[in-house]
Amino acid sequence: MKSEVSVEEQLAEQIRLNTWLQSELEHQREINAELRRAVADLARTFQESLAAAYEAGESGDIAKVRAITRANRANWQRYLQQIIEAAQKPGAQHNPADE
Repeated sequence: MKSEVSVEEQLAEQIRLNTWLQSELEHQREINAELRRAVADLARTFQESLAAAYEAGESGDIAKVRAITRANRANWQRYLQQIIEAAQKPGAQHNPADE
């Protein structure tokens, strides 16, 4: 025999699911904001280091070009790690629809 779910139970389940979905949406917005900040910082740092390397190259200061290049590599690694960490942040793991 088929078990019937009352309208009240269906409504309660829909409310739980909606609450969970809203929570997930907010979590994704937070992650996206972190990712946008990290990418903007990365782009800004890259532009600044590129300009500095160009100026150093124009003046013939190869040691400075090398130092800027090493710093740029370290910045890239730091920002990529920041992006990876933001993308891996756990969200609300419990989905009420799974119950």
